[in-house]
Amino acid sequence: MEAVTHELALHYLLELSTDIRVAFLFDRNGNLVASAPEAPSERAAQSGEELAREVIALAPDPQAPVEADVTVEGGTVFVVREDDPALVCVAGPFALPGLVLHDMRVVLGDLKRGGAT
Repeated sequence: MEAVTHELALHYLLELSTDIRVAFLFDRNGNLVASAPEAPSERAAQSGEELAREVIALAPDPQAPVEADVTVEGGTVFVVREDDPALVCVAGPFALPGLVLHDMRVVLGDLKRGGAT
């Protein structure tokens, strides 16, 4: 049942923030928990996991909340981890970082309150 909850939360995120093209949720061990709108390719999941791991490693405290946005050709990649899990989203080039990061925090908070993390 937990996986369904995670997937529903990510689909809700895509509705909430229409600039987000794809979202990945990773557990503390870097395992893919859920994705939306569909299952990612092996390469995409691995790239998302590596990016999340690198961004989290930059935090002075491994348990500290982390937020990052990385501009790439054709868009932006966002990483948010407040506790566990880590959420990675890919958005289009015109996404507003503050709004996307806010929506990501809202969904992570909903997951935490719902007991799905």
